[in-house]
Parts: sequence; structure tokens; C-alpha cells
Amino acid sequence: MTLTVYILEVGEDQEWIFPADNNFERFFAMDGTTIASWDSPVMRIDREEKAYSDCPWLGEHSIFLKQPAIEALSPLLLKYGQILPVRGEDVRFFNATTVLDALDYERSRVVRFDDGSILTIEKHVFDAARIGAAALFKLPMRASMIYVTDEFVEQVRHAGLRGVSFKLVWSNAAA
Repeated sequence: MTLTVYILEVGEDQEWIFPADNNFERFFAMDGTTIASWDSPVMRIDREEKAYSDCPWLGEHSIFLKQPAIEALSPLLLKYGQILPVRGEDVRFFNATTVLDALDYERSRVVRFDDGSILTIEKHVFDAARIGAAALFKLPMRASMIYVTDEFVEQVRHAGLRGVSFKLVWSNAAA
């Protein structure tokens, strides 16, 4: 069976969302842990000369959801994490809690810091068996991107969500 893995990608002129206090670390530090006591951050959407998005952009490691995206994706997302409130905008934050050590480190091209931790992944190769039927996951590394499979992409497209783009990072059909 073909498995295709994507990351979210910023679209041209897509709305961006920012923490009002510029504390981006809160989002980079998300490590897949369920959050029991969430201090809702104040967020601001940059709408100036931007195209509307049902998922305003902060980065590949975060998913923010406006109401149409919440309605369309909640049943799927809640299998893989939690949807948390924010203040300042009518959006919610998705905390991905499904962490899979699914990267084939030997066949991927990984750039590491001096301490051995991962700086970036230039070429992704996954172990499809470790992903299994997961529609969404993170890797066990700091500021991991959120990876999605065809099930997630199809749900976004079927719902007609606007301003949500994906970048193909790996398919076992090409392997």
C-alpha cells in the first residue's frame, strides 16, 4: 500500500498568526506531551494584504484552526492530539501528541548540531511500518514538524478548507 507523507506549507500571501508576546519558544518546545494546564497565549493574525486561511500560519510545527477547520478536522485531530484555546483571536491551537520514531535515519539526510541533536532534515525517508495508519504525527525531536498523510490531506480538501497547503516530503511509492 502506498504511504505518502506531507508537511504543511505556507501558501502565497497566507495569513500568519503570531504570539502577541513574541514567545515562539512555547510552540517550538511542544514535544508531544498532553498539556493538562494550558496558559492560553494571546495570538494576533496578520491580515494586512493577506489571503484568508482556515489555518493561519505559524510554522510547520504548529497548526492553528479557525472555526471551519475545527468543524471539519476535529474528529480526526482529536485522535492524534488536543485542541487548545488561545486568546485574542477566534482560533484554536492543535497540540500534536502522537510522536512516532518513524524516520529511517540511515537513509534520510539529517543535519545535526554538535551535540548530536537534529538541526534539520534535508531528505526524509520513513519506515512505513512505524507510521502504520497514523494520519498525523511528530518525530521525537525538538520543534518537530507535524507530518500528515493522505487521510489528513484528503479531509482538508474534501472540506474545502481555504489557505491550507501541503508539501510532499516522502512516498514509499518512489522508494
